[in-house]
Amino acid sequence: MPPATPPEDLLPHEIAGPLSYWDIPLPYLIAGGVVLLLLLIVLIWVLVAWMQRRKRRPLTPREIALHALRAAHERAQQAVPYEFIIEVCDVLRTFLSAEHLLPATTQTSYEFLQTAKGSEVFNADRLTHLTRFLDKADAVKFARAEASASDNEELLNLAEELVKGGNVDVVAS
Repeated sequence: MPPATPPEDLLPHEIAGPLSYWDIPLPYLIAGGVVLLLLLIVLIWVLVAWMQRRKRRPLTPREIALHALRAAHERAQQAVPYEFIIEVCDVLRTFLSAEHLLPATTQTSYEFLQTAKGSEVFNADRLTHLTRFLDKADAVKFARAEASASDNEELLNLAEELVKGGNVDVVAS
């Protein structure tokens, strides 16, 4: 039997090239892909930065005050006592206002000591240290008493211990 000839519709036809799904030229497709990739990278970067920022907690008033006092400690020996003592007083008063909601920044030293005596924040030892701190600081700030680098150190140590909440060993001068 002779071989059967296939019907005409099954005969090989010329193969056509691939069909294009888009009528957009290739360079435009590549440029668009690069732009999308860059946008994706920026989006990931912004998302990571946002999550890290969200995880950070704000510093407590105690941490802020201790950081400021440590920074002041480096300048204690060279600083002008009057300016240095004002800075340390501001740090301590701001801390007491923020941490314990005491009106330390709006009252005179005498008024603040009266408020501190009535509060539960200060025990007898801490009240003694606060009194010593405010008396020495007021003597320099308002009476322009002579002060030295050792006075800077003493007031700085008093302030640091008051912020930490512990007791202070004060050397009488």
